[in-house]
Amino acid sequence: MPVTPWRLNTLSCKAIISFYLEALRHDHYHRNTLLPKVTKMTLTKMTSAVVAGMAILISATGRAAADEDMPSMPAGLHGSIGMGVAVMPEYEGSKDHKTRAMPNINLFYGDSLFFTRMSAGANLLRFKTAQGVVVTAGPLLALRRGRDQDDNEALNGLGDIDPGLDAGAFVRLRKQGWQASVDVRQNVTSSDEGATVKLSVGHGMPLGQKFKLRANLETTWASADYMKTFFGIDALQSARSGIAQYEAGSGFKEAGASLAADYAVTRDWAGFATLRYKRLLGDAADSPIVADHGSRDQVSAGIGIKYRF
Repeated sequence: MPVTPWRLNTLSCKAIISFYLEALRHDHYHRNTLLPKVTKMTLTKMTSAVVAGMAILISATGRAAADEDMPSMPAGLHGSIGMGVAVMPEYEGSKDHKTRAMPNINLFYGDSLFFTRMSAGANLLRFKTAQGVVVTAGPLLALRRGRDQDDNEALNGLGDIDPGLDAGAFVRLRKQGWQASVDVRQNVTSSDEGATVKLSVGHGMPLGQKFKLRANLETTWASADYMKTFFGIDALQSARSGIAQYEAGSGFKEAGASLAADYAVTRDWAGFATLRYKRLLGDAADSPIVADHGSRDQVSAGIGIKYRF
């Protein structure tokens, strides 16, 4: 049988975009109604680096394995739905924490579509190299949390940042429990909320028949528009808040590590726990809302239960 190095599924792309835009219209977790008027989603500039990386990766890894050698995935809808309680910083850079209920949703349709946490995507490119590395890539949509100036006293006078929708692309590499990924995201509902590039590497391991542990390292680069929106202080904000003006530029904004554990209570039910630490870097760390009123060290944790199917 001839080797099939990649396959495309345009129906998957259309389905995931339609599903995610509809989810945005009915999202009850947003503070304000978000009805994005996305008339154009030109991602040429944003995804050019990812596309170029794919081309280099494909040419460098050599011959791809045939489809029958790919890891099998359950057909149809599968995944898990759960609920937990999380403790997290009141805003990105805060020294204070808040406790809130958090849904835990990880849905997959075959090996094509996925909806995990606050992002959704489609595996339009999928192959296995001769070295046994499974490569997947495709489009990505993600909700971006906003910020309310009432979240914390340090934000008074800075105004609210509306939630938004990010569009972009991803590349994943997996082998024997290891995974490396690159996510490129550009906000498409606001012209001034910028772009991010997230790099991560992790390893999952079973510790007995019921217990699974996953460790992850990650870092995120942010554009000047993103940094200005979330960490900058302009003249008007300075006058209203009393905080000195601050101009934040592009660069790596954070680096961190996380641990995630799953424990199978029964065949269908499992408990989960997460612990995450990140350190704000560069202009993000030097922002007055972080250096003077917050903390560069950000810790969050969560615990809950989920139903698997």
